[in-house]
Amino acid sequence: MALRQQLCHLCSRSLSSYAKISQREVVRVAGSQSTQLLQGLFTNDVNKVTKESSIFTHLLNVKGRVLYDNIVYSMDKDSFLIEVDKDLLGSLLKLLKMYNIRSKASISLEDIDIFASFNPETPVNDNGTTDGGFVDPRLSLLGHRYLGNPPKDSVEVPEDEYNRFRVGLGVSEGARDIAHGKDFPFEHNLDFLNGVSFSKGCYIGQELTARTHHVGETRKRVVPVRLSGSVPQDQLPAKLNAGKRAAGKLLSVYGDIGLAVIRFQYLDMELEVVGSDVVAIGSKPAWWPQDHR
Repeated sequence: MALRQQLCHLCSRSLSSYAKISQREVVRVAGSQSTQLLQGLFTNDVNKVTKESSIFTHLLNVKGRVLYDNIVYSMDKDSFLIEVDKDLLGSLLKLLKMYNIRSKASISLEDIDIFASFNPETPVNDNGTTDGGFVDPRLSLLGHRYLGNPPKDSVEVPEDEYNRFRVGLGVSEGARDIAHGKDFPFEHNLDFLNGVSFSKGCYIGQELTARTHHVGETRKRVVPVRLSGSVPQDQLPAKLNAGKRAAGKLLSVYGDIGLAVIRFQYLDMELEVVGSDVVAIGSKPAWWPQDHR
């Protein structure tokens, strides 16, 4: 409980802040068959995307492991803008073009800046904002996403301040947090973050994802952690041990706050960050569904 209160305090600011998210790029997919193309790839239902609301989704491989985490927007009919990690941009473009062989969709890289506005003390309007922002589809506590122009009447802060805020909430993002082609979607709380539809129909990796959901076999998930000291980024990811037993993996660190995937039985316990003298304690975020807290 103490960790949750500390993390909540971390999130509190009296003024709205925004940061440019330099690690994200934007890909446009447009054309009469763009919806059909994306619907067969993404875990979420593309039909839910409107000019006012975006969706969060993963794109998986055939083994049900995460390739990309994406936020999808639509500015015009049959035209979608897809956020992707900068380091994975080339491989996403290649994959989209491979599946687009028989579809009438155009695929292009767009020069659009992405901004995140965050202030947990200000209620989030689920219908968006008056200045063009989108409520973050993963979690309203994350604030708003802006494409092209930053929000008005807000204070710009370094990107790492936003990342520290995001990690403090226990939300992973991009290649630093999600091992490309190795991690499973529910380990990164895809189901808790509004990122999967269980009624939309087939998509790549659906079989294992649906089976995991119905059987309930997820035994570890990403959570925020409090650290006794800082761990250099070049030492990440780092193993977390409970005595001689493997407990999880530390993914990202921003000062004394981190993000880790931890087995449930080791939550709220002091864990050794292997290769350092730092101790980590992970706890379930307060925003998780009631039956998982």
